[in-house]
Amino acid sequence: MNVHRPILIGLGLLIALGCSGTTLERGGPRSVDPVVEMLHQGILELNGNIDELNRHIAELQQIPPVSDPRVQELRALDLSGWQLHLQRWMLQREHLIYSANQIQRVRADPREKPAIMTQWTNRRQQFVKALDDLRAQRQMLERKRLEVESQVLGQYFK
Repeated sequence: MNVHRPILIGLGLLIALGCSGTTLERGGPRSVDPVVEMLHQGILELNGNIDELNRHIAELQQIPPVSDPRVQELRALDLSGWQLHLQRWMLQREHLIYSANQIQRVRADPREKPAIMTQWTNRRQQFVKALDDLRAQRQMLERKRLEVESQVLGQYFK
């Protein structure tokens, strides 16, 4: 079961990505291994999502400034939220690439499985911690955004 744990975790990540991401046409070489193929598909989808989000962030940065400091703060919080989202997708992509590379290493030299499993497990723990950190930052931003949004909207109800 320990040998299959990384595969199951990778599959879980890919399912989550598939449910939340956009789809792209398949490209590049096709693998016979369905797990490796799913990893590569997840990487392609994340590449597309990251490119699209980078364009969106660039557009947000081009919006002309306004005089109301609360609206400026609201816009800055929105931008920060999108940038955190981008960081998350980049982190996920990096983890999928790392996992695919580790599978290739195992295929190249099956004797390295125990060492690779240890490396992958350690890296996965770092990945999960980084995701948790980003999630905490996102929650803090969302709370702050709701507070500022309430102030901005509250001026209309006074």
